[in-house]
Amino acid sequence: MRRKLIIGITMGDPAGVGPEVVAKGISNKKIRSVCIPVIFGSYEVIRRAAKRYVKNAKVEKVSSFENFAKHSSKKTSSELINVYPCTNIDYKKIKVGKLNYTSAKMAVDSLICATKMALSKKIDALVTAPLTKKGLFLAGYKFKGHTEFLAKLSHTKNYAMMFVSPDLKVALVTTHLPISEVSRALTPKKVREKIELTNQMLKKAFRIRNPKIAVCGLNPHAGEETLLGEEDRKIILPAIRKAQRKGLKVFGPFPADSVFSLDVSSNFDCIVAMYHDQGIIPLKTKGIGNAVNLTWGLPFIRTSPDHGTAFNIAGKGKANPTGIINAVLLASKLTREKLKIKN
Repeated sequence: MRRKLIIGITMGDPAGVGPEVVAKGISNKKIRSVCIPVIFGSYEVIRRAAKRYVKNAKVEKVSSFENFAKHSSKKTSSELINVYPCTNIDYKKIKVGKLNYTSAKMAVDSLICATKMALSKKIDALVTAPLTKKGLFLAGYKFKGHTEFLAKLSHTKNYAMMFVSPDLKVALVTTHLPISEVSRALTPKKVREKIELTNQMLKKAFRIRNPKIAVCGLNPHAGEETLLGEEDRKIILPAIRKAQRKGLKVFGPFPADSVFSLDVSSNFDCIVAMYHDQGIIPLKTKGIGNAVNLTWGLPFIRTSPDHGTAFNIAGKGKANPTGIINAVLLASKLTREKLKIKN
Protein backbone atom coordinates (compact mmCIF):
# COMPACT_ATOMS: atom_id res chain seq x y z
CA MET A 1 0.00 0.00 0.00
CA ARG A 2 1.41 3.41 -0.98
CA ARG A 3 1.97 5.59 2.04
CA LYS A 4 1.07 9.23 1.97
CA LEU A 5 3.84 11.76 2.25
CA ILE A 6 3.93 14.09 5.23
CA ILE A 7 4.50 17.61 3.95
CA GLY A 8 5.40 20.23 6.54
CA ILE A 9 4.16 23.76 5.90
CA THR A 10 5.33 26.72 7.95
CA MET A 11 2.70 29.30 8.84
CA GLY A 12 4.93 32.20 7.74
CA ASP A 13 4.69 35.57 9.45
CA PRO A 14 1.37 35.54 11.35
CA ALA A 15 0.98 39.28 10.83
CA GLY A 16 0.77 38.60 7.10
CA VAL A 17 -1.35 36.34 4.92
CA GLY A 18 0.55 33.16 5.79
CA PRO A 19 -1.96 31.61 8.22
CA GLU A 20 -4.85 32.43 5.88
CA VAL A 21 -3.37 30.96 2.69
CA VAL A 22 -2.05 27.91 4.53
CA ALA A 23 -5.39 27.15 6.18
CA LYS A 24 -7.25 27.66 2.90
CA GLY A 25 -4.66 25.85 0.84
CA ILE A 26 -4.37 22.59 2.73
CA SER A 27 -8.14 22.19 2.60
CA ASN A 28 -7.79 21.71 -1.16
CA LYS A 29 -8.82 18.22 -2.33
CA LYS A 30 -5.82 17.86 -4.63
CA ILE A 31 -3.47 18.35 -1.71
CA ARG A 32 -5.33 15.84 0.46
CA SER A 33 -5.08 13.26 -2.31
CA VAL A 34 -1.28 13.37 -2.50
CA CYS A 35 -0.09 14.08 1.03
CA ILE A 36 -0.83 14.64 4.70
CA PRO A 37 -0.18 18.34 5.35
CA VAL A 38 1.04 19.50 8.75
CA ILE A 39 1.31 23.17 9.66
CA PHE A 40 4.27 24.24 11.80
CA GLY A 41 3.47 27.29 13.88
CA SER A 42 1.20 28.57 16.61
CA TYR A 43 -1.80 26.38 17.34
CA GLU A 44 -3.89 29.38 18.38
CA VAL A 45 -2.99 31.41 15.29
CA ILE A 46 -3.91 28.55 12.97
CA ARG A 47 -7.03 27.71 14.92
CA ARG A 48 -8.29 31.27 14.55
CA ALA A 49 -7.42 31.39 10.83
CA ALA A 50 -9.05 28.02 10.18
CA LYS A 51 -12.21 29.00 12.04
CA ARG A 52 -12.49 32.13 9.96
CA TYR A 53 -11.51 30.87 6.52
CA VAL A 54 -12.34 27.14 6.39
CA LYS A 55 -15.91 25.93 6.73
CA ASN A 56 -16.37 23.33 9.48
CA ALA A 57 -12.64 23.36 10.23
CA LYS A 58 -11.35 21.02 12.90
CA VAL A 59 -7.85 21.78 14.17
CA GLU A 60 -5.81 19.10 15.93
CA LYS A 61 -2.41 19.28 17.60
CA VAL A 62 0.31 16.89 16.48
CA SER A 63 2.44 15.87 19.45
CA SER A 64 4.61 13.27 17.72
CA PHE A 65 5.33 11.94 14.25
CA GLU A 66 5.67 8.34 15.41
CA ASN A 67 3.07 6.37 13.42
CA PHE A 68 1.51 9.71 12.47
CA ALA A 69 1.13 8.89 8.77
CA LYS A 70 -0.50 5.55 9.53
CA HIS A 71 -3.14 7.04 11.80
CA SER A 72 -3.67 10.22 9.79
CA SER A 73 -4.20 8.44 6.47
CA LYS A 74 -7.55 7.33 7.83
CA LYS A 75 -8.57 10.94 8.38
CA THR A 76 -9.07 12.38 4.91
CA SER A 77 -11.55 15.12 5.76
CA SER A 78 -10.59 18.43 4.16
CA GLU A 79 -11.80 20.17 7.30
CA LEU A 80 -9.13 18.50 9.47
CA ILE A 81 -6.08 20.70 9.96
CA ASN A 82 -3.01 19.29 11.70
CA VAL A 83 -0.76 21.70 13.59
CA TYR A 84 2.62 20.95 15.12
CA PRO A 85 3.05 23.67 17.80
CA CYS A 86 6.42 25.39 17.49
CA THR A 87 6.06 28.53 19.53
CA ASN A 88 4.58 29.56 22.86
CA ILE A 89 4.83 33.31 22.29
CA ASP A 90 1.62 35.16 23.14
CA TYR A 91 -0.27 35.39 19.85
CA LYS A 92 -2.30 38.30 21.20
CA LYS A 93 0.73 40.54 20.73
CA ILE A 94 0.59 40.09 16.97
CA LYS A 95 -0.40 43.21 15.05
CA VAL A 96 -2.11 41.95 11.91
CA GLY A 97 -0.86 43.86 8.90
CA LYS A 98 2.21 45.18 10.71
CA LEU A 99 5.53 43.47 11.22
CA ASN A 100 6.78 43.42 14.79
CA TYR A 101 9.17 41.35 16.90
CA THR A 102 6.45 38.98 18.09
CA SER A 103 5.23 37.95 14.66
CA ALA A 104 8.78 37.75 13.28
CA LYS A 105 10.00 35.56 16.15
CA MET A 106 7.01 33.24 15.81
CA ALA A 107 7.71 32.85 12.09
CA VAL A 108 11.38 32.07 12.65
CA ASP A 109 10.66 29.63 15.49
CA SER A 110 8.28 27.78 13.20
CA LEU A 111 10.80 27.67 10.37
CA ILE A 112 13.59 26.35 12.60
CA CYS A 113 11.31 23.70 14.08
CA ALA A 114 10.08 22.53 10.66
CA THR A 115 13.63 22.43 9.28
CA LYS A 116 14.77 20.22 12.16
CA MET A 117 11.91 17.85 11.42
CA ALA A 118 12.86 17.76 7.74
CA LEU A 119 16.51 17.10 8.55
CA SER A 120 15.55 14.28 10.91
CA LYS A 121 13.20 12.88 8.23
CA LYS A 122 10.11 13.20 10.44
CA ILE A 123 8.51 14.99 7.51
CA ASP A 124 9.14 14.26 3.84
CA ALA A 125 9.37 17.80 2.47
CA LEU A 126 9.05 21.41 3.52
CA VAL A 127 6.86 24.20 2.13
CA THR A 128 7.44 27.66 3.54
CA ALA A 129 4.80 30.36 3.73
CA PRO A 130 6.17 33.91 3.41
CA LEU A 131 8.11 35.85 6.00
CA THR A 132 10.14 39.03 5.54
CA LYS A 133 13.85 39.65 5.44
CA LYS A 134 13.40 42.44 7.98
CA GLY A 135 11.54 39.96 10.18
CA LEU A 136 14.53 37.63 10.17
CA PHE A 137 16.72 40.54 11.28
CA LEU A 138 14.20 41.58 13.98
CA ALA A 139 14.26 38.05 15.35
CA GLY A 140 18.04 38.16 15.57
CA TYR A 141 19.00 36.24 12.41
CA LYS A 142 21.13 38.13 9.89
CA PHE A 143 19.99 36.40 6.71
CA LYS A 144 18.47 37.93 3.62
CA GLY A 145 15.80 35.33 3.07
CA HIS A 146 14.44 31.84 3.56
CA THR A 147 16.89 30.33 1.09
CA GLU A 148 20.04 31.57 2.78
CA PHE A 149 18.71 30.73 6.25
CA LEU A 150 17.75 27.19 5.26
CA ALA A 151 21.18 26.68 3.71
CA LYS A 152 22.79 27.70 7.01
CA LEU A 153 20.49 25.52 9.12
CA SER A 154 21.19 22.49 6.94
CA HIS A 155 24.94 23.20 6.51
CA THR A 156 24.48 23.44 2.74
CA LYS A 157 27.11 25.37 0.79
CA ASN A 158 26.14 24.68 -2.80
CA TYR A 159 22.50 25.42 -3.55
CA ALA A 160 20.36 27.09 -6.19
CA MET A 161 17.02 28.86 -6.36
CA MET A 162 14.72 28.02 -9.24
CA PHE A 163 11.24 29.35 -10.00
CA VAL A 164 8.99 26.86 -11.73
CA SER A 165 5.92 27.89 -13.70
CA PRO A 166 3.81 25.94 -16.22
CA ASP A 167 5.70 27.33 -19.21
CA LEU A 168 8.99 28.65 -17.86
CA LYS A 169 11.73 27.73 -15.37
CA VAL A 170 14.19 30.34 -14.13
CA ALA A 171 17.25 29.76 -11.94
CA LEU A 172 19.20 32.53 -10.20
CA VAL A 173 22.94 33.01 -9.80
CA THR A 174 22.56 35.61 -7.06
CA THR A 175 19.48 35.80 -4.89
CA HIS A 176 18.74 38.56 -2.39
CA LEU A 177 21.33 41.19 -3.16
CA PRO A 178 21.08 44.92 -3.84
CA ILE A 179 21.69 45.70 -7.51
CA SER A 180 24.84 47.62 -6.54
CA GLU A 181 26.39 44.40 -5.21
CA VAL A 182 25.49 42.00 -8.01
CA SER A 183 28.44 42.67 -10.30
CA ARG A 184 30.95 42.22 -7.47
CA ALA A 185 29.30 38.96 -6.42
CA LEU A 186 29.65 37.33 -9.84
CA THR A 187 32.64 35.13 -10.61
CA PRO A 188 33.18 32.56 -13.38
CA LYS A 189 33.17 29.81 -10.74
CA LYS A 190 29.92 30.97 -9.15
CA VAL A 191 28.13 31.29 -12.49
CA ARG A 192 29.38 27.86 -13.59
CA GLU A 193 28.31 26.23 -10.30
CA LYS A 194 24.79 27.61 -10.67
CA ILE A 195 24.64 26.40 -14.27
CA GLU A 196 25.74 22.93 -13.18
CA LEU A 197 23.25 22.87 -10.31
CA THR A 198 20.51 23.93 -12.69
CA ASN A 199 21.44 21.13 -15.07
CA GLN A 200 21.39 18.66 -12.18
CA MET A 201 18.03 19.95 -11.00
CA LEU A 202 16.47 19.62 -14.43
CA LYS A 203 17.75 16.05 -14.77
CA LYS A 204 16.96 14.74 -11.31
CA ALA A 205 13.85 16.70 -10.36
CA PHE A 206 12.18 17.07 -13.74
CA ARG A 207 13.55 14.00 -15.56
CA ILE A 208 14.85 16.02 -18.52
CA ARG A 209 17.55 13.82 -20.04
CA ASN A 210 19.59 16.46 -21.87
CA PRO A 211 18.52 19.90 -20.61
CA LYS A 212 19.01 22.95 -22.79
CA ILE A 213 19.90 25.97 -20.69
CA ALA A 214 20.00 29.62 -21.71
CA VAL A 215 22.14 32.04 -19.68
CA CYS A 216 21.36 35.73 -19.35
CA GLY A 217 23.95 38.41 -19.70
CA LEU A 218 24.29 40.96 -16.93
CA ASN A 219 24.40 44.18 -18.90
CA PRO A 220 22.13 45.63 -21.61
CA HIS A 221 22.67 43.76 -24.91
CA ALA A 222 24.86 41.29 -22.95
CA GLY A 223 27.55 43.94 -22.79
CA GLU A 224 27.56 44.87 -26.51
CA GLU A 225 31.13 43.58 -27.06
CA THR A 226 32.23 45.18 -23.72
CA LEU A 227 30.95 48.65 -24.72
CA LEU A 228 28.25 48.35 -22.05
CA GLY A 229 30.21 46.39 -19.47
CA GLU A 230 32.86 43.68 -19.31
CA GLU A 231 31.18 41.16 -16.99
CA ASP A 232 29.45 39.29 -19.80
CA ARG A 233 32.71 38.53 -21.64
CA LYS A 234 35.06 38.18 -18.67
CA ILE A 235 32.81 36.35 -16.17
CA ILE A 236 29.70 34.83 -17.76
CA LEU A 237 31.13 33.64 -21.08
CA PRO A 238 34.05 31.70 -19.50
CA ALA A 239 31.59 29.98 -17.15
CA ILE A 240 29.41 28.94 -20.10
CA ARG A 241 32.38 27.63 -22.08
CA LYS A 242 33.66 25.58 -19.16
CA ALA A 243 30.20 24.08 -18.65
CA GLN A 244 30.05 23.30 -22.38
CA ARG A 245 33.40 21.49 -22.18
CA LYS A 246 31.83 19.29 -19.52
CA GLY A 247 29.14 18.31 -21.98
CA LEU A 248 26.32 20.59 -20.80
CA LYS A 249 23.98 22.02 -23.42
CA VAL A 250 24.23 25.61 -22.27
CA PHE A 251 24.10 28.72 -24.44
CA GLY A 252 24.61 32.46 -24.11
CA PRO A 253 25.05 34.96 -22.70
CA PHE A 254 21.81 36.29 -24.14
CA PRO A 255 20.47 39.82 -23.69
CA ALA A 256 17.90 39.57 -20.90
CA ASP A 257 15.43 41.76 -22.77
CA SER A 258 15.05 39.14 -25.51
CA VAL A 259 15.75 35.73 -23.98
CA PHE A 260 12.47 35.74 -22.03
CA SER A 261 10.37 36.26 -25.16
CA LEU A 262 8.33 33.18 -26.05
CA ASP A 263 10.11 32.77 -29.39
CA VAL A 264 13.45 32.35 -27.58
CA SER A 265 12.54 30.87 -24.19
CA SER A 266 10.48 28.07 -25.74
CA ASN A 267 13.73 26.62 -27.13
CA PHE A 268 15.14 26.03 -23.65
CA ASP A 269 14.27 24.03 -20.55
CA CYS A 270 15.45 26.76 -18.18
CA ILE A 271 16.90 30.25 -18.16
CA VAL A 272 19.68 31.15 -15.73
CA ALA A 273 19.42 34.80 -14.64
CA MET A 274 22.18 36.78 -12.96
CA TYR A 275 20.06 38.46 -10.30
CA HIS A 276 16.66 38.32 -8.64
CA ASP A 277 14.53 40.80 -10.56
CA GLN A 278 16.10 39.93 -13.91
CA GLY A 279 14.61 36.46 -13.62
CA ILE A 280 11.52 36.98 -11.50
CA ILE A 281 9.86 39.96 -13.20
CA PRO A 282 9.16 38.00 -16.43
CA LEU A 283 7.55 35.26 -14.35
CA LYS A 284 5.39 37.50 -12.21
CA THR A 285 4.08 39.51 -15.14
CA LYS A 286 2.18 36.32 -16.01
CA GLY A 287 0.44 36.37 -12.63
CA ILE A 288 1.49 35.97 -9.02
CA GLY A 289 0.85 32.49 -7.69
CA ASN A 290 1.62 30.68 -10.93
CA ALA A 291 5.28 30.05 -10.11
CA VAL A 292 6.77 28.00 -7.30
CA ASN A 293 10.12 28.71 -5.68
CA LEU A 294 12.24 25.53 -5.48
CA THR A 295 15.50 25.39 -3.52
CA TRP A 296 17.84 22.71 -4.87
CA GLY A 297 20.86 21.34 -3.01
CA LEU A 298 19.29 21.08 0.45
CA PRO A 299 19.05 17.62 2.08
CA PHE A 300 15.28 17.81 1.57
CA ILE A 301 12.81 19.20 -0.97
CA ARG A 302 11.77 22.77 -0.17
CA THR A 303 9.29 24.87 -2.08
CA SER A 304 7.40 28.09 -1.45
CA PRO A 305 4.84 30.33 -3.18
CA ASP A 306 6.10 33.23 -5.28
CA HIS A 307 4.43 35.94 -3.18
CA GLY A 308 5.29 37.73 0.03
CA THR A 309 3.56 38.47 3.33
CA ALA A 310 1.08 40.94 1.75
CA PHE A 311 0.56 42.89 4.97
CA ASN A 312 -1.78 45.24 3.11
CA ILE A 313 -4.47 42.55 2.79
CA ALA A 314 -3.69 40.50 5.91
CA GLY A 315 -6.75 39.64 7.96
CA LYS A 316 -9.18 40.72 5.24
CA GLY A 317 -9.94 37.30 3.77
CA LYS A 318 -8.71 38.35 0.32
CA ALA A 319 -5.56 36.23 0.11
CA ASN A 320 -5.40 33.69 -2.71
CA PRO A 321 -4.09 30.24 -1.66
CA THR A 322 -3.10 29.18 -5.20
CA GLY A 323 0.59 29.76 -4.53
CA ILE A 324 0.62 27.50 -1.47
CA ILE A 325 -1.42 24.84 -3.26
CA ASN A 326 1.01 24.79 -6.19
CA ALA A 327 4.00 24.72 -3.83
CA VAL A 328 2.63 21.74 -1.88
CA LEU A 329 1.73 19.84 -5.06
CA LEU A 330 5.22 20.37 -6.52
CA ALA A 331 6.91 19.40 -3.25
CA SER A 332 4.86 16.23 -3.13
CA LYS A 333 5.61 15.35 -6.75
CA LEU A 334 9.35 15.93 -6.45
CA THR A 335 9.61 14.12 -3.13
CA ARG A 336 7.74 11.12 -4.44
CA GLU A 337 10.11 10.92 -7.38
CA LYS A 338 13.09 11.40 -5.08
CA LEU A 339 11.98 8.60 -2.79
CA LYS A 340 10.98 6.50 -5.80
CA ILE A 341 7.51 5.96 -4.44
CA LYS A 342 5.14 5.09 -7.24
CA ASN A 343 2.35 7.62 -7.51
